[in-house]
Amino acid sequence: MKPLVWIASYPKSGNTWMRLALTSLLNGGAAIDINMSRRPRDVSSFNRMIFDDLVGVESSELTEDEILAARPAAFRLWAAEGGGPLFLKVHEAYIDTPKGEPLFPADVSRAAIHIVRDPRDVAVSTARSYGNDIDTVIARMANPGHVQSSTRHQVNPTLPQPLSSWSGHAESWLDRPRFPVLTLRYEDMLEDMAAALRRTAAIIGITTDDATIDRAVMATRFDRLRQQEEQRGFIESRTQSSVFFFRRGIAGGWRDELTPAQAARIVTDHGPMMKRLGYI
Repeated sequence: MKPLVWIASYPKSGNTWMRLALTSLLNGGAAIDINMSRRPRDVSSFNRMIFDDLVGVESSELTEDEILAARPAAFRLWAAEGGGPLFLKVHEAYIDTPKGEPLFPADVSRAAIHIVRDPRDVAVSTARSYGNDIDTVIARMANPGHVQSSTRHQVNPTLPQPLSSWSGHAESWLDRPRFPVLTLRYEDMLEDMAAALRRTAAIIGITTDDATIDRAVMATRFDRLRQQEEQRGFIESRTQSSVFFFRRGIAGGWRDELTPAQAARIVTDHGPMMKRLGYI
């Protein structure tokens, strides 16, 4: 069976939560350590150090287009190491490389778990996490050419990630992949994570049972993840301030934090996709 499972989302949409829940599920619903909850290769698809190791080239010496063109080959090398399923965090849109081939090669891709979230909540969560003002984030989310961790100004620990706009990102994963894709709404995960894990296990081909799923749900309850972060910190947090990665874990929090004009602008920018996904 093909080894790579992409956990794809626009940033701040529930990707990390799903990966932690799957980690617990694969370990019988065991409690997890948020900082040591994955095998060495079950990490983000855009990890610069792993890319350099796989292709044998310093990515800092390559252009963004050269990196993008080399990544499908790197994913195939990753897959060849075996031991699947390998769960890889993905923030990139489903796009083609400069060579005209899909960034995520179907020949080694088992499936994708595509997580979406109300863009109004995404804007608020992103602004808090990245230390940006909300208006800047809203403009970025509407930019089809947005690249996260671009190398134009500095070399980041992560590779450049072409995100497209929020709508473009969602559309790319809904319509373009050549392998099975399960789209889950963050809001539905909050409502019934057990059902989300059940559907996820089915598309990936994991044999499990309701009792194990229930234990995994309990092990990765938001309050437990937040407690661990408060006590020991979280290695994936982008800030050293008092802002937590596992901040609130709710749906609709944008109503308390966006102005009416900001909320209306997001709807103007993304109305058709929001309607398609049931957000308006």
